[in-house]
Order: sequence, then structure tokens, then C-alpha cells
Amino acid sequence: MPFQSTYHANGKLLLTGEYLVLHGAKAIALPLKVGQQLTVSEGNHSDMAQWRAYYDGKLWFSCDLSSVDFSILNTSHQDKGELLSKIFRTIKSLNPEFELKAGTRFETALEANPEWGFGSSSTLVSLLSQWAGVDSFRLNELVFKGSGFDIACAAADGPIFYVRTNPVEPLVLNYTFSDNLFLLYSGQKKKTAKEVSSFLKEIIVSEQLIREMSVLSGEFAVCREQYEFNNLIKLHEEMIGSLIGQKPVKEQYFADFNGEIKSLGAWGGDFYLVSTQLPFSEVKKYFVNKGLTILFKWDDLILKRQKA
Repeated sequence: MPFQSTYHANGKLLLTGEYLVLHGAKAIALPLKVGQQLTVSEGNHSDMAQWRAYYDGKLWFSCDLSSVDFSILNTSHQDKGELLSKIFRTIKSLNPEFELKAGTRFETALEANPEWGFGSSSTLVSLLSQWAGVDSFRLNELVFKGSGFDIACAAADGPIFYVRTNPVEPLVLNYTFSDNLFLLYSGQKKKTAKEVSSFLKEIIVSEQLIREMSVLSGEFAVCREQYEFNNLIKLHEEMIGSLIGQKPVKEQYFADFNGEIKSLGAWGGDFYLVSTQLPFSEVKKYFVNKGLTILFKWDDLILKRQKA
């Protein structure tokens, strides 16, 4: 029987600090109850390494790699195959003793739709880092050049304060109004790496703005009333909107909505946070009428730490 090992990594959302987290601002990051699982089997009768990725019980990506130089032998998706090959080559650069045995089979199972932006790439980096015994933040930096908050979420057991290059700080969010918070899929996935690259090239960020965002993240963490939370959302949206020259998402698309709406991560893509006194059925009805059908309750999706 082949030897098997299994690993798990959490998905992620970024509550505060989008864009500015890249420059060292304090952000609140949210690990999710859904993520990705990796099973590695060694000792199979094959002269190559096999990669099979599943979602909802169906194969969505496959790749066979050379166990010698990690080159692609067969793949169902060239770009994904090249990324996988790059990750293995980077692991080798971080650990020259690393070897990929012929006959190793990798099977991943995504627990959420890969289009949702919950971290199919960051969980992949975390999973392979766990298996290969390399530093996940360093691997992520070399492959994706992101802030690393998603890598921190992959291994966290609840919300965190995240400051780039600093130790992760566990956080308890006592939102007594969490029944009134919802997470809405925008219907379009942003290419995070592209968004990050564009932002870094085009926008100059002041130290004062970084400090203001860090303070705002702290206020989100200690907030106890929904009206205060909604005011913080408005402040955050205005701050980032002014920075990147875009109107807040509520102003653009949902001006008549009874509540507040916040972009999570790159603006215009992935998920929105919805804060409202309306019941779930009314919220669902409003957004379905806008053509948006994927809506979660906060407590169904956000991984909650019991104590700091």
C-alpha cells in the first residue's frame, strides 16, 4: 500500500486594509471554514508525479510532472501547470535537499468554488509548504509577491491582525450583530496578482495613510454596535476609494440598499460584506434582483476563535 499523508489549509477574506496591507498597514484577516485539502501518496507505480485537483467531486485540473526537473509532461490547463511547476522549482531552491519521488500522487479537494477568490492559490502554497517542510511565507513571496495575509489565514484558527513581516496576532471579533452580516459574491473573480502589481506601480502611499488604516483596523476589532460598524465601513470605503480613484461599491451599484456594503480585497471583484438590519430573506431577494445569487451568512463562513 502507498504511504499517504493529508494536510488542510483555510481559505481567506480580508476585512480591512486592502491594498494598504501591502505597505505595512495593520489589517484584519479572516480565515474561513472552507479551504483546501491535500492528500499525498508515495510509492505508486509510475515514473512521474501526478497531480489531480477536485472540486465538488469532479476533476477540474490535472497535471503530470517530471520528478527530476518538475517539467510538465501532460496537463489539462497550461497556465496552471506552469504555475505548479514553478512552485515545485521554488521549493527546490528553498530546500536543495528536496526530492520529488517518482510515483508520488497529489490529490487536492477544494471546499469552495475556485472562482470565489477564497484562496485556491494561497492554500495550495500552504499545503505544499506543510508537505515539503519549507517556509510558506517565503514560498508565497517568491511565487506570488503578495502581502502574505492569505498564507497567515491558511494556518490560523480564527481572525487575526496581520502586519506584513510581523508575527501574526490572534484576534477575537465579538460582533453581537453577526446575524446581520452577510457575504455576497460579486459574480466576478479578480486576478489578485494583477491587481497587486498594478497598485504597486501606480499609487504612492503616505505613512500617514498607513497609520490611519492601522487605527481603523483597530476600531473594527473593538467595535460592539452595528451602527458604529456601519460608520467604520463608510470611512474605510471612502479612504480606499480616494486612494485608488474609484467610487465605493454601494455608491456604484447598490445606492438604494438599506444598509452598508464593503469591498473585501481588490475592489470590484470577489466578495462584498453586507451589514444591514434586513432579514436574510429580504437581503437575498434584493441581490437576486440584481443578478447576484451567492450569499452567505457571516457565521456560516467565518472561522471563529473561541478565545485569544
